[in-house]
Amino acid sequence: MRKSVAFNEKYSTYKYCAYFFAGGLLLAPLTYAESEFIASAGKGLGNELMQFRSISAAEMAGFSYSHLLSSFSIGNNSLQWWGQGSYSRMRTEHQSENQQQNIFEIKPILRWYPRSELQGGFAEAGAGASYLSQKNFGDIELSTKLNFALHFAFGYRFSRGHVLSLRYSHFSNARTNRPNPGFDFASLNGHFNF
Repeated sequence: MRKSVAFNEKYSTYKYCAYFFAGGLLLAPLTYAESEFIASAGKGLGNELMQFRSISAAEMAGFSYSHLLSSFSIGNNSLQWWGQGSYSRMRTEHQSENQQQNIFEIKPILRWYPRSELQGGFAEAGAGASYLSQKNFGDIELSTKLNFALHFAFGYRFSRGHVLSLRYSHFSNARTNRPNPGFDFASLNGHFNF
Protein backbone atom coordinates (compact mmCIF):
# COMPACT_ATOMS: atom_id res chain seq x y z
CA MET A 1 0.00 0.00 0.00
CA ARG A 2 2.87 2.40 0.86
CA LYS A 3 4.40 1.83 -2.57
CA SER A 4 1.19 2.80 -4.40
CA VAL A 5 0.82 5.98 -2.27
CA ALA A 6 4.42 7.03 -3.09
CA PHE A 7 3.83 6.15 -6.74
CA ASN A 8 0.66 8.32 -6.86
CA GLU A 9 2.39 11.25 -5.10
CA LYS A 10 5.29 11.06 -7.54
CA TYR A 11 3.01 11.09 -10.58
CA SER A 12 0.88 13.94 -9.23
CA THR A 13 4.06 16.10 -9.19
CA TYR A 14 4.74 15.22 -12.83
CA LYS A 15 1.10 15.89 -13.68
CA TYR A 16 1.31 19.42 -12.20
CA CYS A 17 4.55 20.11 -14.07
CA ALA A 18 2.91 18.97 -17.32
CA TYR A 19 -0.10 21.23 -16.62
CA PHE A 20 2.25 24.19 -16.01
CA PHE A 21 4.08 23.72 -19.31
CA ALA A 22 0.90 22.99 -21.29
CA GLY A 23 -0.93 25.96 -19.74
CA GLY A 24 1.94 28.29 -20.54
CA LEU A 25 1.96 27.14 -24.15
CA LEU A 26 -1.80 27.49 -24.54
CA LEU A 27 -2.10 30.89 -22.84
CA ALA A 28 0.89 32.53 -24.51
CA PRO A 29 0.13 34.44 -27.72
CA LEU A 30 1.50 33.06 -30.96
CA THR A 31 4.45 34.93 -32.45
CA TYR A 32 6.44 35.22 -35.66
CA ALA A 33 8.48 32.21 -36.74
CA GLU A 34 12.05 32.07 -35.54
CA SER A 35 14.31 29.05 -35.38
CA GLU A 36 17.70 28.24 -33.92
CA PHE A 37 20.32 25.69 -34.87
CA ILE A 38 22.41 24.94 -31.78
CA ALA A 39 25.90 23.37 -31.82
CA SER A 40 27.04 21.96 -28.46
CA ALA A 41 30.26 20.65 -26.92
CA GLY A 42 30.76 19.58 -23.34
CA LYS A 43 31.78 17.07 -20.69
CA GLY A 44 30.17 14.53 -18.42
CA LEU A 45 29.86 15.53 -14.79
CA GLY A 46 30.86 14.03 -11.46
CA ASN A 47 28.49 13.11 -8.65
CA GLU A 48 28.30 16.64 -7.18
CA LEU A 49 24.78 17.40 -8.47
CA MET A 50 22.04 14.85 -9.26
CA GLN A 51 23.84 11.72 -10.53
CA PHE A 52 25.38 9.18 -8.12
CA ARG A 53 28.51 8.22 -10.09
CA SER A 54 31.04 10.21 -12.09
CA ILE A 55 31.35 10.33 -15.88
CA SER A 56 33.62 13.38 -15.79
CA ALA A 57 36.05 11.79 -18.30
CA ALA A 58 33.31 11.61 -20.95
CA GLU A 59 33.26 14.07 -23.87
CA MET A 60 30.04 15.26 -25.50
CA ALA A 61 29.12 16.85 -28.84
CA GLY A 62 25.69 17.46 -30.28
CA PHE A 63 23.22 19.68 -32.05
CA SER A 64 19.65 20.87 -31.54
CA TYR A 65 16.90 22.48 -33.55
CA SER A 66 14.63 24.92 -31.69
CA HIS A 67 11.52 26.63 -33.00
CA LEU A 68 9.96 29.65 -31.29
CA LEU A 69 6.35 28.84 -30.36
CA SER A 70 5.34 32.05 -28.58
CA SER A 71 6.72 35.23 -27.08
CA PHE A 72 5.09 37.48 -24.48
CA SER A 73 5.80 39.99 -21.71
CA ILE A 74 4.86 40.12 -18.05
CA GLY A 75 5.69 43.52 -16.62
CA ASN A 76 9.27 44.32 -17.62
CA ASN A 77 10.09 40.64 -18.25
CA SER A 78 10.11 38.94 -21.65
CA LEU A 79 9.32 35.23 -21.92
CA GLN A 80 9.56 32.81 -24.84
CA TRP A 81 8.30 29.25 -25.32
CA TRP A 82 10.46 27.12 -27.61
CA GLY A 83 10.04 23.57 -28.89
CA GLN A 84 13.36 21.72 -29.15
CA GLY A 85 14.68 18.44 -30.54
CA SER A 86 18.27 17.42 -29.76
CA TYR A 87 20.87 14.78 -30.54
CA SER A 88 23.99 14.35 -28.39
CA ARG A 89 26.80 11.83 -28.62
CA MET A 90 29.02 11.04 -25.65
CA ARG A 91 32.15 8.94 -25.57
CA THR A 92 34.48 7.74 -22.84
CA GLU A 93 37.04 5.08 -22.13
CA HIS A 94 35.92 2.80 -19.31
CA GLN A 95 37.89 -0.25 -18.15
CA SER A 96 40.05 -0.13 -21.31
CA GLU A 97 36.96 -0.13 -23.51
CA ASN A 98 35.64 2.72 -25.68
CA GLN A 99 32.00 3.41 -24.88
CA GLN A 100 29.53 5.59 -26.74
CA GLN A 101 26.13 6.95 -25.76
CA ASN A 102 23.60 8.47 -28.20
CA ILE A 103 20.95 10.71 -26.64
CA PHE A 104 17.77 11.90 -28.37
CA GLU A 105 15.56 14.54 -26.66
CA ILE A 106 12.35 16.43 -27.30
CA LYS A 107 11.05 19.10 -24.92
CA PRO A 108 9.41 22.50 -24.45
CA ILE A 109 11.69 25.25 -23.14
CA LEU A 110 10.84 28.45 -21.27
CA ARG A 111 13.35 31.29 -21.77
CA TRP A 112 13.23 34.37 -19.50
CA TYR A 113 14.79 37.79 -20.14
CA PRO A 114 14.68 40.13 -17.09
CA ARG A 115 13.88 43.12 -19.34
CA SER A 116 11.39 44.09 -22.03
CA GLU A 117 13.87 43.59 -24.93
CA LEU A 118 14.96 40.16 -26.15
CA GLN A 119 18.64 41.08 -25.71
CA GLY A 120 21.38 40.43 -23.20
CA GLY A 121 21.42 37.82 -20.45
CA PHE A 122 18.68 35.21 -19.99
CA ALA A 123 17.87 32.03 -18.08
CA GLU A 124 16.01 29.01 -19.43
CA ALA A 125 14.61 25.69 -18.26
CA GLY A 126 13.32 22.72 -20.22
CA ALA A 127 11.71 19.40 -19.30
CA GLY A 128 10.74 16.60 -21.66
CA ALA A 129 11.52 13.08 -22.83
CA SER A 130 14.74 11.39 -23.91
CA TYR A 131 15.99 8.11 -25.34
CA LEU A 132 19.49 6.86 -24.46
CA SER A 133 21.04 4.21 -26.71
CA GLN A 134 22.84 2.40 -23.84
CA LYS A 135 21.75 1.57 -20.30
CA ASN A 136 25.38 1.36 -19.18
CA PHE A 137 27.87 4.20 -19.66
CA GLY A 138 31.03 4.47 -17.59
CA ASP A 139 30.14 3.57 -13.99
CA ILE A 140 26.47 4.46 -14.51
CA GLU A 141 23.90 1.69 -14.91
CA LEU A 142 20.40 2.90 -15.80
CA SER A 143 17.32 0.69 -15.63
CA THR A 144 15.57 2.25 -18.65
CA LYS A 145 16.54 3.69 -22.03
CA LEU A 146 13.51 6.00 -22.04
CA ASN A 147 14.04 8.79 -19.51
CA PHE A 148 12.96 12.26 -18.51
CA ALA A 149 15.20 15.07 -19.75
CA LEU A 150 15.74 18.25 -17.74
CA HIS A 151 18.02 21.21 -18.35
CA PHE A 152 18.87 24.61 -16.93
CA ALA A 153 20.87 27.20 -18.85
CA PHE A 154 22.19 30.74 -18.68
CA GLY A 155 23.02 32.60 -21.85
CA TYR A 156 23.50 35.88 -23.64
CA ARG A 157 21.70 37.04 -26.79
CA PHE A 158 23.72 39.40 -28.98
CA SER A 159 22.27 42.26 -31.04
CA ARG A 160 22.23 40.18 -34.27
CA GLY A 161 20.18 37.48 -32.57
CA HIS A 162 22.89 34.86 -32.07
CA VAL A 163 23.17 33.32 -28.62
CA LEU A 164 25.88 31.76 -26.46
CA SER A 165 24.73 29.62 -23.51
CA LEU A 166 26.03 27.31 -20.78
CA ARG A 167 23.72 24.37 -20.02
CA TYR A 168 23.40 21.70 -17.36
CA SER A 169 21.49 18.60 -18.59
CA HIS A 170 20.11 15.77 -16.45
CA PHE A 171 18.51 12.48 -17.52
CA SER A 172 16.77 9.99 -15.25
CA ASN A 173 13.64 7.85 -15.02
CA ALA A 174 12.46 9.93 -12.01
CA ARG A 175 12.39 6.81 -9.83
CA THR A 176 9.78 5.06 -11.95
CA ASN A 177 12.25 2.11 -12.03
CA ARG A 178 15.31 1.20 -9.99
CA PRO A 179 18.21 1.76 -10.10
CA ASN A 180 17.95 5.45 -10.97
CA PRO A 181 21.50 6.86 -10.72
CA GLY A 182 20.93 9.73 -13.13
CA PHE A 183 23.08 10.91 -16.00
CA ASP A 184 24.46 14.47 -16.25
CA PHE A 185 26.56 16.62 -18.55
CA ALA A 186 27.40 20.29 -19.03
CA SER A 187 27.77 21.95 -22.43
CA LEU A 188 28.73 25.22 -24.08
CA ASN A 189 26.28 26.04 -26.87
CA GLY A 190 26.30 28.34 -29.88
CA HIS A 191 22.79 29.25 -31.16
CA PHE A 192 22.42 30.44 -34.74
CA ASN A 193 19.14 32.09 -35.67
CA PHE A 194 17.45 31.80 -39.04
